[in-house]
Amino acid sequence: MTTINSQEDFLRALSENPEWRAAVRAQILGEELLQLPAKFNTFVERMDGFIDEQKQSNAEMRLFNAGQRELNERHIDRLDRITNDSAQFKGWLARLAATESAPGIALDMGMEYVGTLTRAELARLSHNASGGEIPTSELRSFRDADVVIEAELDGSTHYIAVEASYTADRRDTDRALRNASFLTRFTGTPAHAAVVSVRNDRELDPLIVPGSVYWHPIPDSYMEPE
Repeated sequence: MTTINSQEDFLRALSENPEWRAAVRAQILGEELLQLPAKFNTFVERMDGFIDEQKQSNAEMRLFNAGQRELNERHIDRLDRITNDSAQFKGWLARLAATESAPGIALDMGMEYVGTLTRAELARLSHNASGGEIPTSELRSFRDADVVIEAELDGSTHYIAVEASYTADRRDTDRALRNASFLTRFTGTPAHAAVVSVRNDRELDPLIVPGSVYWHPIPDSYMEPE
């Protein structure tokens, strides 16, 4: 029989008798605290499982996002191509309108229409400017002018350098003015600048209003399919 006369005897008895130690622990801690380690282990296992699931979910989300980005990029590329194709088509229609309107442009500018210069004729004119005084890029741009009209005013030859665009901007007027100056330089003949468009940027008003550049409007209906 174990005799307990001191605290040391009590602690030694607990050490020697595991069942006493368990009974004392239950008495002091209570059932809830005794179950805490087991509950904590269960919680850790559940958290480990949740973390694994989250990692898998994150990996799947990254794959989804990568696929979505690729899909978005394809859509953006497609929209860009459609936009570019639409802009090119509108530009082609504007140049066609300028070509068909050439007699009317000359008439509206107070001149009689004679004809429209061909690319070969523009090339022959620019050939006279060889020698490096004018950059090759500008001569090439001159040869690619949208329309160059030959007209007559009081029995004298005049030229009209026309640039066409769905929405005319400063680049169009700059090219028209430059081509007109080249025509005068190459031929010694008066030349005028004109733009043909459905609408213009507001920045062109200072050139168009005083008459530095003539504007021939294209009706919206011209751009609509019949």
